[in-house]
Amino acid sequence: DASIDSLCRKLRFSTRTGIQEADSRDVASIKLPCAGSHDFNVSGDSEVTRRLVETNLRDAWFFFSDHMKDLQSRKQSMSKSDFQAVMKEGAERIKVLQFDLWVLGQLDGEASRKEQEAKELSDLMQNRLHRLQNPENCATAKKLLCNLNRNCGFGCEIHHVIYCFMTAYGTHRTLILKSDGWRYTSIGWKAVFLPLSNTCTTVSNKDVVKWPGNNNTQTVEFPMPKEPQPKPQHMPLAIPRDISERLIHLHGNPGAWWLGQFLKYMFRLQPYMQKLIKESEKSFHYRHPIVGVHVRRTDKIKEAKYYQLEEYMEQVEEYFAGLQVFNPNVTRRIYLASDEPRVFKEAKKKYPQYEILSNKKSQVMKKNKRYKINSLRDLIMDIYFLSRADYIVVTFSSNIGRLVYEIMQSLSVDASNCFYSLDTTYYFHFQRPNFVKTRFFHQPDSGAPVQPGEKLQLLSWSSNFRKELSRKTEKKVVLPNYKLEPIVDVVNVSSYEFRQQPGT
Repeated sequence: DASIDSLCRKLRFSTRTGIQEADSRDVASIKLPCAGSHDFNVSGDSEVTRRLVETNLRDAWFFFSDHMKDLQSRKQSMSKSDFQAVMKEGAERIKVLQFDLWVLGQLDGEASRKEQEAKELSDLMQNRLHRLQNPENCATAKKLLCNLNRNCGFGCEIHHVIYCFMTAYGTHRTLILKSDGWRYTSIGWKAVFLPLSNTCTTVSNKDVVKWPGNNNTQTVEFPMPKEPQPKPQHMPLAIPRDISERLIHLHGNPGAWWLGQFLKYMFRLQPYMQKLIKESEKSFHYRHPIVGVHVRRTDKIKEAKYYQLEEYMEQVEEYFAGLQVFNPNVTRRIYLASDEPRVFKEAKKKYPQYEILSNKKSQVMKKNKRYKINSLRDLIMDIYFLSRADYIVVTFSSNIGRLVYEIMQSLSVDASNCFYSLDTTYYFHFQRPNFVKTRFFHQPDSGAPVQPGEKLQLLSWSSNFRKELSRKTEKKVVLPNYKLEPIVDVVNVSSYEFRQQPGT
């Protein structure tokens, strides 16, 4: 209505009058987080950009505050068109703020330094894993035996291997993966992935001792994640102390980055798989920007809440609406993966304005063929393309959703915020206790106030906006996310003897 239009004009005018310095901006190509590279008019002056952020942040508050007051004073509810207009402009305001904050990080050269640091850290860890997995003498090397067969889904089994691999790294043991008789294929891991070692892939059964063994044990067999006693300290989402300072500065989710490095080493595909993926990528013109959407249905209905396709696509639309601020002609494109055939037909019918890419040969969706080699190949292809999207919309209650997110962290400098989960925040099954620190004073609805600097343990991953926490004086307290700072779990890992060699 007229009042909304008037308010919007006033707010836009107040913003424009505060940023006359922008007239002298230069065109530069900037790589946006979760969006790829685009050309923008940007100022080379960080103080000008800082003032833009300050002005636009203040105006954003006025915008939302005035509309909330307007809603409260209305005798009738806001019309759908008015509501959509408010939401659209509100989202644009936030996107511009995010852009300007990102520009601030580009102006001082921090972005290029982070790219170099990310490469060096990844190269360091890949080199360590390679050397751990290829000891000079396999016969005398200490080993950790891990059984791939867990009688659960692919994502669940891969996460079990990560547990094993992290424990092997923390205890200086070469990981031996027992995968023969895998229900996807009798030949096991090497059917789709390169072996975890070029030189050391077997153990002698007579040398195997149940976890934890001791320092003199030749081969220790690792149990299921919920069963090891004592529990190893090198479990997710802990990171090793020797790289912790660098990693915390580099990445928004250090624990996920660390997991991503193990997945980067594990997910080295057999040449024929690489060829299949390249052919598929070419056949359906996989291009950016693109959002990866994973809709899990069939075997998860009893385990997790059912979400309609519209709930996924609402987040996809918000992502592209944000990109339209910078590129009005952006093509809406998704890579859709699901185990439910009807989802693909529904998507094409309801969202004709979208380019919808998918693996048409996928047989994962057919229950009677789920645990066949072709289904495994197609599932790996889905994971490959989902993890290479600019942004993902998933459910983190799904192992596949979390797996895709973890792989994303190994493919860019920092993709920690390039996602939307419809249900839980990011977590890892059987992970170590997760702690946060309060940044500001908070008075809960009931109970004693929470003071700045308090250390609290996270109890639940069920909300994207508030955290359920435990404190010494009370059983439970709920705090909003914006008043909390995650405490990165850092553990000691004894130095590798090859750590100081060049490139390691």
